[in-house]
Amino acid sequence: MKQTLTYLLIVFLCFSCKTDDATPDCSTVLCEEPNLNINLIDSETYINVILQDNIEAESIVIKNASENVMPFSISESNGNLYIAKQNTSDTLEIQINSEIVATISYDTTAPKTNECCDFGILTNVEIEGLSYVVENNLITIYI
Repeated sequence: MKQTLTYLLIVFLCFSCKTDDATPDCSTVLCEEPNLNINLIDSETYINVILQDNIEAESIVIKNASENVMPFSISESNGNLYIAKQNTSDTLEIQINSEIVATISYDTTAPKTNECCDFGILTNVEIEGLSYVVENNLITIYI
C-alpha cells in the first residue's frame, strides 16, 4: 500500500509540472547588459575620435538627466562607448575633457519577444545640433 501511494504521488507530481508555458528559462542564459553603443566620429576624417585622439576613459564623463554619472566602457577594437542603460528613456550628456560633445535623448520600446535578452529597441533618438545615424543599438554621431 505504501509503495502504491508513493508511486501515485510521483506520477501526480510529474504530470502537474507545466512545461509548455512558452516562457524560456532565462536563469541559464547569460545576456549582455542593456546598453547604448555610441560611435563618435570626426566629421572631417571619418575616424573614431576616441581612437584618433587617444582619449582615455578618465577624460570622459557621461551624465544622465538626473546629473548622475553613468557607467561606461570603451571598446579597444573600435573606440565605441558602451553606456549602461539604466532607464528605458533618458537624456545623456557626453563630455570629453570637460567639454560637452553630444547630448542624446532616447526612448526604448517594450520587448517584442519573450526571449531572455530582448531589451527592446531604441526609438525617438535625438541628438542636439549634430548629424547622426541610428542602426539597431548603434548610434554613430559626427562631431
